Amino acid sequence: MPQSNLAGGSSVPLLRAENIDVQFGGLKAVDDVSLDVAAGEIVGLIGPNGAGKTTLFQAISGFVKPNRGTVWFDGARIDGLGPVEICRAGLARTFQIVEVFPTLTVAETLTAAALFRVKMAEAKKVAAEVAHLVGLGAKQHVLCRHLTLPDQKALEVGKAIATRPRMILLDEVMAGLRPSEVTTVMALIRSLRDKGITFLLVEHLMEVVMTISDRVVVLGSGRKIAEGRPEEVAANQQVIDIYLGEDLTRA
Repeated sequence: MPQSNLAGGSSVPLLRAENIDVQFGGLKAVDDVSLDVAAGEIVGLIGPNGAGKTTLFQAISGFVKPNRGTVWFDGARIDGLGPVEICRAGLARTFQIVEVFPTLTVAETLTAAALFRVKMAEAKKVAAEVAHLVGLGAKQHVLCRHLTLPDQKALEVGKAIATRPRMILLDEVMAGLRPSEVTTVMALIRSLRDKGITFLLVEHLMEVVMTISDRVVVLGSGRKIAEGRPEEVAANQQVIDIYLGEDLTRA
């Protein structure tokens, strides 16, 4: 695996995607995209609808096989693995469209996720811990079909946490939430980073991305068009022209 080109370090990144192409028929959804994420980082992945963000997530997490390119995680190549193997390797993800098991409780759902790593007795303990961590401690015995959207979003993050990942791919986990709920999720992400979890997140709420991210990667029409610190990306004229619409550094 090649050495990282991350500023200020020579160690390999936790995640590296190199020259990823994903094509559906005549449409190239992801076109020669490369990115690194170092352990302990929060990296934002932004771009207009149809830019290829979720497809890139699919390729990294094993739900889509890239037509070209490689994906490395924790020093091992994973682009030939399936989603279950990749999750067991320590790379978890959430989904933009939340789906719950309507006849299971919160505790049962989190227990099922924890069984990726541990046996039943320990999985139940993990489920209880995670439920409290994501704000569902008082709703552990509630059926998932009765959860509000914010609670379903919290459970989606909880399922990923329960697999004990080193890194989580977050796909628009804050979409549809009220400002106070967004603030709660941001605090949760920061606290999890402090506990050693790395994040690559797709999010359309620019104030969130620019506030929480250490670096931001921008896609447009399937290609990477910019990368850098939030303030650099916010002032990039190409990014402003195709996505942001105004210089966020002046907002």
